[in-house]
Amino acid sequence: MNQQVPVGKVHDWLRKSISSELSQAERERDKILSEISRALESLTQICSQLSQKAERDMEKRENRAEYRATKAVVRLTAIISDMRKSVGNPSAKDTASLRTLQRQTSKIASDAAGARQEWLRQIRPYFIIDMMTLGGHIDKIKRLGEELHNFLIGRGSLLRSLEELNEKLDVFSKLTLSKQTASSQRQSLEQRVGEAHEEDKRLRAEAEKIRENPRMKEYIQIDLELKGLRTELLRTGFSRLGRPLRKLISISERGDYPLPTEVREKTKEYAKKPFTTFLKEDDGYPHLKAVLTALSNAVSTGKLALKQREAKKVIERTERAVEGQSLTKLHAKSTELKRTHDQLLADPQAAALVQQLKDIRQKGRANRTLLEELQSELERSVDGEKKIEEQINAQLKNIEAFLAELTGTTPRLELA
Repeated sequence: MNQQVPVGKVHDWLRKSISSELSQAERERDKILSEISRALESLTQICSQLSQKAERDMEKRENRAEYRATKAVVRLTAIISDMRKSVGNPSAKDTASLRTLQRQTSKIASDAAGARQEWLRQIRPYFIIDMMTLGGHIDKIKRLGEELHNFLIGRGSLLRSLEELNEKLDVFSKLTLSKQTASSQRQSLEQRVGEAHEEDKRLRAEAEKIRENPRMKEYIQIDLELKGLRTELLRTGFSRLGRPLRKLISISERGDYPLPTEVREKTKEYAKKPFTTFLKEDDGYPHLKAVLTALSNAVSTGKLALKQREAKKVIERTERAVEGQSLTKLHAKSTELKRTHDQLLADPQAAALVQQLKDIRQKGRANRTLLEELQSELERSVDGEKKIEEQINAQLKNIEAFLAELTGTTPRLELA
């Protein structure tokens, strides 16, 4: 049976599981660090002592060769002392710091040995014993650097495993925090979506209550009929005429096909709001006929260039509206309904109800837009939360596999 281990205690569990090997590795690491620290300090001291000795000997000036040798010793010890300053703090125990220390230790040993060899020619035959002592200190640092290297690729890998576990746990903690944030955002969005649904229900109930008012029932019926008539006008009278009318306005404004001012203005009105303009027409819709006649003439004369098939349809539709009086019944019914519509709105109470209904519809549209946006955002939030959950599960399995490889057991990590 797999051992159950809480995620928060997995680091302590691992240390306990490999306690003997870990203790041995930590003792070995601490011993090497202590020896490196002492060796570097000894190097500093020997350089200081040699420098002081050479400076005292310089004052004697027994011969020129000895004087040059003492100056070389002072210079060499100064160089090696500067090299020592480049080595970081040997007390840091993480793997990255140990690797840096190993590189620095190996470098100072190599550079110091090179400097000693270079200056030795100027120092001989004086200070030979001192140079041997200095060389011994440098060799010891070199040996300790090699020991640290061997430790890092050997028993030190166990310490690196603990650091790697901490890195994995840090990733897990960040994922858990992201999950909490995503969950909080999702819950907030769910609440807002619920509020938007409730607002939609409330607005629909208010709108329905207004529609049930006797004054509103007749208005709503007339409004629906007017919308139907508008659709019929666009289908029978203005289908395929929108673009030609806009082109007629364009060539007229450029001066390529002059139109009377009144006809040009009515053309603009019909191009923008055909049904509203149509309702303002007198019987026989004379302004529309003038607009359509001007359009037909522009197409027939070639002033308004259209493809042959489109030109034929435009001429047929304009002739049917102008000569065939195809819109007469539609105009009569529309204007009659519009008068009744306006009479209903003349009643202040009815007008107030209509305005209330319009306001509710406007609020409803805005609320539905908000609801759609919130639902889309909620879907993205849910998907994001699922992805984080998958990443958390994958990281848990990753940690479990890592622990199994390291300890030879298969622990089961618990989130709680």
